[in-house]
Amino acid sequence: MFRHWQKIDILIGILFVLTNISYIFLDKSTFKFFLWVLIVVAIIRLLYIIKKKLFWKVRNRLIFSGLFLIATPLFFISIFFYVTLNILMAQYGLVIMRNVMEERLTSLENTVDYYMKMERDKRIYSIEDMTSKNPSVFFNAAFFENTENGFESYYTYPHGTFDANQIVVNEFSGFFMIDERIYYGVLKTNDSHNTAVLIAESVNQGYLNDLSGISDFRMIYQDPNKDKIRGALELTDDPELLNDKGSLPFPWTFKFKFLDFNNIMDSKPLERQSHFWLFVDLAKIFQKLTEMDTGSVQNDMKKVLYFLIFLFGTFIVISFIIGFRSVRVITRSINLISKGTQRIRKGDFTFRIKTRSGDQLQDLGESFNEMAAGIGRLLVDEKEKQRLEEELRIARSIQLKLLPPETFDTEEFEIAGINIPAAEIAGDYFDYFYKKDDYLSMLVADVSGKGSSAAFYMAELKGAINHLQKENITPSTIISECHNSLNTSFDRMTFITMNMAKFLIPKKKFLFARAGHTPALFYNAEKKECIELFPEGMGIGLINFAREKIKEMEINYQKGDILFLFSDGLSEIMNEEEEMLGIENLRRIIYDNTHLSAQEIKQKILDFSIKFSESEISRDDLTFIILKVK
Repeated sequence: MFRHWQKIDILIGILFVLTNISYIFLDKSTFKFFLWVLIVVAIIRLLYIIKKKLFWKVRNRLIFSGLFLIATPLFFISIFFYVTLNILMAQYGLVIMRNVMEERLTSLENTVDYYMKMERDKRIYSIEDMTSKNPSVFFNAAFFENTENGFESYYTYPHGTFDANQIVVNEFSGFFMIDERIYYGVLKTNDSHNTAVLIAESVNQGYLNDLSGISDFRMIYQDPNKDKIRGALELTDDPELLNDKGSLPFPWTFKFKFLDFNNIMDSKPLERQSHFWLFVDLAKIFQKLTEMDTGSVQNDMKKVLYFLIFLFGTFIVISFIIGFRSVRVITRSINLISKGTQRIRKGDFTFRIKTRSGDQLQDLGESFNEMAAGIGRLLVDEKEKQRLEEELRIARSIQLKLLPPETFDTEEFEIAGINIPAAEIAGDYFDYFYKKDDYLSMLVADVSGKGSSAAFYMAELKGAINHLQKENITPSTIISECHNSLNTSFDRMTFITMNMAKFLIPKKKFLFARAGHTPALFYNAEKKECIELFPEGMGIGLINFAREKIKEMEINYQKGDILFLFSDGLSEIMNEEEEMLGIENLRRIIYDNTHLSAQEIKQKILDFSIKFSESEISRDDLTFIILKVK
């Protein structure tokens, strides 16, 4: 029984026991902790069971996916329009409030200009006379006069409201702070800078209520010296700020900059930033729209909106019905295919699917039937493929035995070579022959094509070279004799290119001949230069081959010289930009590493070629030999 329990089932059992023990013996907090952990783990287990039992069938998954694809766009579209509407309404409210405040500022500027034109005594008289006739006037005024100690206030209204001498007289308009209170006003000086006039309004919640009384937007005063909304808890008692649910709408910030005359730096007030809170009550705005007269444009728009919602909902229902029927057709065929795969898994290749849906599912069922019929043949073919791969592996091991070791050292030379096939077996060939105190011959050959046929001709060339080496003849003669020996066995599309060098050890020189192969590179240690060796020559097996077309070079050598023979599989390596590695890169590698051994230079070339091609796979056989004179 417990064998089929999963780890999470065991965990639920342990938590259940612990919960009961804590309820009986431990305190309530410990019991609640184990209870909540048990509930969370049980919900996770329940969701896993629902997924396994409910969503194992493709039909249920498709239905759920269809519902998800319908509900998700609706949800996000609704959220998008709601957020967008809030942003637009908030921006609209901010613009309205800024326009109202700019109008108030223009009015204050006109008032300042009015008092600037009066004489000193008339200004005071005008203020006193106006306030006695209209006690509801709520603006603040301050008059300044330039003295020996700078501008000093000689009159303020209302008396004792603020210390006007805190103000650094310099023309400004907008918000400013004195004695921890915010004001909104204008200060100007006359042309001779002898007098100055400040007219400002006290900014508080009453002031903001007066500004926002023209719309459904409300502004809440925020004390710049506090981080939270001033009296946020008390605002809930204001019925004008509450929405239908009795809570505050989402707030937006009305940002502004003000001059803080409580903090003077370098004879200038510190400029700070603060904000008020703007509330947009969408519910009240929508309520006004719905209460429009039946003949109004807004009512017609409401009807159009309801019609679009009905049309949209109808299309959703129709789409769901069509999708459900499509899911039913699809899952019926999938169930048949599932049964078929289970039968084939058990080895029954006679099972066939019968579908008459007349669509791609029917084609899929017929393809399944063809697949079932062909699996037996594929199994036979796979066994045959494995047999051929094993034979190719054996052929490659035999071919490797025909090649010399990759490293070879003598008293005079150190040699490093490599052969990497593009397929299982290669058509490239390298070899070297050494007779102490007499000569050392080395060659690299490339048979046209790749694979088993090229490997066959490579083996023939190996036999011919082994025979001719015993006769102590020159490289050009060996090339000619190879052509004469192998020409009859070649087809018209096959030929062999080859580079061959023979080092005459007593004479300190070597002979070099080329049969249409890529040029060789020779580094002269004394001159510190790396040159190409490409005497005239043509490929073995070509129709127009002639002995006299094989030219031979004779070059002296000394300690530190390097000879590099390679096939075009190395120089023609391509990178992702279809650029070839090229001879110049090979020349640079040799020139930069002449101080290294032949084996180390070989590794440098391999590393560079792999990095250049960004792959360890070559499109052609890759073969080269490095010889360095000791």
